[in-house]
Formats: sequence, C-alpha cells, structure tokens
Amino acid sequence: MEDLRILIVDDIPTNVALIAAIIKKLNARQETAGNGEEALSLIDSFKPHIVLLDLMMPGIDGWDIIKAIREKYSKEQMSIIVTSAITDYGTITECQNIGVDDFITKPIMPDLLLNSIQLNALKFI
Repeated sequence: MEDLRILIVDDIPTNVALIAAIIKKLNARQETAGNGEEALSLIDSFKPHIVLLDLMMPGIDGWDIIKAIREKYSKEQMSIIVTSAITDYGTITECQNIGVDDFITKPIMPDLLLNSIQLNALKFI
C-alpha cells in the first residue's frame, strides 16, 4: 500500500502517535495535522486518499473539515474515517449523512481501524 496516502488529524499528540503507530503496518505514506488549519492545507497539497479525522478540535473542528472536503472531493476521490470519543447514535448518523465513510470510536481498536482503512483503500489502489 505504498501508494496510499493517509492524513491523520487530531489535536492531541498522543492520539496522533498512536494512530500513526497502528497504521505503520500498512506502509502507506502518512502526514499529520494537529489542527483544522493544518489539515485543510494538507488536504489540498498532500491529497490524501484517506483522512483519519477527530471531530472535537479547537478552531476549525472536524465537522468543518468534513464539509470542506465534501465540497471539493467525492467519496470516490477521498475517504473520511472519523476517529472520535463521541459515541452517541445521533453524532454517528449525522456524520454518515454529511459524507463520512466510517466512524471508529475511541479508544481505538487497532484491528477495527486497520480493517476500515483497508476496505476504504480498495477504491484507490
């Protein structure tokens, strides 16, 4: 999966490090963003196939990033996998309604995250 590009977006450095360690097994190209501004910049320059996105961040949050991505990129062009501690049904449903491809709750189960990435990567590799 060397050609696969993944962007990790989370404002908590330990979450970024954990996710990066989990997905290292995939040998995909990785970039990270610690806030929404960085994420939006990298989305346009790095052009990730998959964005692993936290919802709750200061400033530009995950919701704003989802909307910005879907204004420019379809699900066939870029997948969004939310990684969030929010677990209520309403939030998960709303994410699906606005264009999220999958929703992984925190604490992250590595196998669940890897399976989601591999399923979403099928349309890009």
